[in-house]
Amino acid sequence: MITTQIKDGKTIISLEPNRSATWLQTRNMILALTGFMLLIGVGWLIAGVWMILPFVFLDICVFSYFFYRVCRETYRRQLIVIDKSKVIFRSGIHRFGSSKTFSRPCYLLIHKRLARVHLDAFSLSDDLEIERIGSFLNEDDLSILRDQLSACGLIELNQQWWKREPSQY
Repeated sequence: MITTQIKDGKTIISLEPNRSATWLQTRNMILALTGFMLLIGVGWLIAGVWMILPFVFLDICVFSYFFYRVCRETYRRQLIVIDKSKVIFRSGIHRFGSSKTFSRPCYLLIHKRLARVHLDAFSLSDDLEIERIGSFLNEDDLSILRDQLSACGLIELNQQWWKREPSQY
């Protein structure tokens, strides 16, 4: 999801992944699946197959860990502040970490996809630094991001400018 604000001559672009479930919903799903799996494990334990129970606990631990990690990544945010003389980039989960400042002219590097199923990737760059942006966005949001950054005066560059575009025919 992309939101744009203009304040005091600065354009502020906020990037967030599309979230299908909140942490509360994810936690409730983990608890429901844990209860169901424990019910099956205890049923096998009562039936005399006690060797199933350690694998049930292992399964609960593994899927809980991955549910947590996926949910945590949906709270990742990136902030791009575009000014006349500089571009400031900040990112983080729940709160922003340190910032990177790019001097103008600033470039929007386009990393072409390796295969048809991959999306283009974008990076911010000046003559000294480079930072990947929007890696968690879907195709529509990447298109909106590209248009907004171009409208703010960032220069688009193909990272592999020396390669010819493949023919569509």
